[in-house]
Amino acid sequence: MNKSTTSKEPIRWTGVLFAFAANLLLVTITDYFVGPNGSNALPVVIAPLIAGGATAIYVGMRGGLHALIGAVVAMPVLAIVVFPTAWPLAIFATLFCILGAVLTELALRRPTR
Repeated sequence: MNKSTTSKEPIRWTGVLFAFAANLLLVTITDYFVGPNGSNALPVVIAPLIAGGATAIYVGMRGGLHALIGAVVAMPVLAIVVFPTAWPLAIFATLFCILGAVLTELALRRPTR
């Protein structure tokens, strides 16, 4: 019964800060350009997916966890500043950031043989 211990890479706070800044910046900029009467798909779905993917590429390992922490920290700011009358959009933007990081991390993994 040999137990294989795998050493996980520690959480890099620069990666968490990158996820926070990328999600907040991309969602805010796209919401500003779309305007109040535009579609919410771009600032709520596309921009967070890009921010999550960029986070996973930036940190390399454990991109989903870095995006989770950074996006959850950014969620109150999004709910108060960017989407003050529709706070569920901030929750969706957070979840899509995490989803983008997880999907990118899975795509970047190499199969081990």
